[in-house]
Amino acid sequence: MHDSITGYLLVADISGYSTFLNESELDHARETLTSLLEVLIDRTRPPLVISKLEGDAVLSYTPGSGILTGQTLVEIIEATYVAFRRAIELMVLNNTCQCNACANVSALDLKLFLHHGTFAIQKVGEREELFGNDVVLTHRLLKNTISNDTGIRAYAAYTEAALGQLGEELAETMTRVDLDYGDVGPVTVWVQDLHPVWAAQRDDPVVVLEQGDVDVEYSISLSMSPEMVWDYLSDRRFTNILLGADRVEVVDQQHGRTMEGSTMQCYHGDKVVSQVILEWSRFTGS
Repeated sequence: MHDSITGYLLVADISGYSTFLNESELDHARETLTSLLEVLIDRTRPPLVISKLEGDAVLSYTPGSGILTGQTLVEIIEATYVAFRRAIELMVLNNTCQCNACANVSALDLKLFLHHGTFAIQKVGEREELFGNDVVLTHRLLKNTISNDTGIRAYAAYTEAALGQLGEELAETMTRVDLDYGDVGPVTVWVQDLHPVWAAQRDDPVVVLEQGDVDVEYSISLSMSPEMVWDYLSDRRFTNILLGADRVEVVDQQHGRTMEGSTMQCYHGDKVVSQVILEWSRFTGS
């Protein structure tokens, strides 16, 4: 048994799968689930660690708090949903089979639940299991009235404990839902509708700069995950080191996020240099 860990718990749950399975041919339904689970597994990258697969859901965790900035972790969740929707879309576009499983795949969707708490890892045979009250709560979240209460079908639900770590200002565009579980008590979650995220990013072009378009280029190899590098480059606590400033402040953020139109104010002694961000690429995990 390991010592207690304080970190994030994330569940990615494929919704509509029970109905899909009941109305579909088993072999093709299983192939569809396997393909979609592989997408979720591929999107679960360090510092997220997969704990286990639970039927049509993936449970993962971070081995400690303060590893990712709030915006980066939210964008990882958004990128996971976009990758899932792209996979569904490709299945529909490439489908030539007329069976029920292949015809009904577009009815599947994804829900994600993020909680922050304390848990431990216990060795059970050859497997490692997460346990603790916060693990129980995370599993309880899968059974909820969110869609009935809000009409939102695909979403990311963040507990108050998670938002306390991510930054409560990120909830400005989210919907509050109060849930009640008999064994764990009342739970408040903040729900982000993910369909607008998919709609906004579905046709986003990938911009590739040619050699002649770059004035100055630097290259360095780092023994760090893309998420960590992104955090260091975008977090103002570290940007001042990169820019040689005494400190850096980001103003005009949008709902707690640095975006187009935000301004980086670099303080160099008595001199202040302002840089308006004209274009901001969301973190995609790649």
